Amino acid sequence: MEYYTKQLTRSQIRKLAPIFRRLFDVSPSGPFPAVEALEKIPDVFEGSTFEVVENNELDINHPAKCEIMTDGTFNIKIRQDVYDGARLHRIGAYRGFIVHELCHPFLYKIGYTPIMERSFENGTITATCSSEWQAKALCGEVMMPYEETEPMGYRYIAKEYGVSNGSAYYRKFMYREDL
Repeated sequence: MEYYTKQLTRSQIRKLAPIFRRLFDVSPSGPFPAVEALEKIPDVFEGSTFEVVENNELDINHPAKCEIMTDGTFNIKIRQDVYDGARLHRIGAYRGFIVHELCHPFLYKIGYTPIMERSFENGTITATCSSEWQAKALCGEVMMPYEETEPMGYRYIAKEYGVSNGSAYYRKFMYREDL
């Protein structure tokens, strides 16, 4: 579901990626350890949790989700097959689902709080004001640090950074700096 939040551009998101990595005690370069970061969530976002749930508990098209609890903590749910695929087989898309969900609490905590607003112009939210787009963009910047991946081919990025071919392709050929 789309939620509106204050605007955040890709260039701003790119500057947040090293802060996100530092928060999880990860080197500013190289692959991002998605599963290890997920396991740190109770320490990084005090009181927050994650749980691996049965495959039928979450829709196949939404295999992970982040919920904000009434006390301001977060609970991230990950389908069992996604967690196992990321942890045991290093499947790039599954690793991306996990990091994407980790991006939501980070963005929320730094002030990009999603709000439910039903009166969007033409029924849509611009990408830079969408909490989902922001989490997706931050995920890409965290998992594929821009400066170090700039000279690489997308297949090499996918292999070396443990991301899907689709994410690496998007990183190389579809990024829009004006967003």
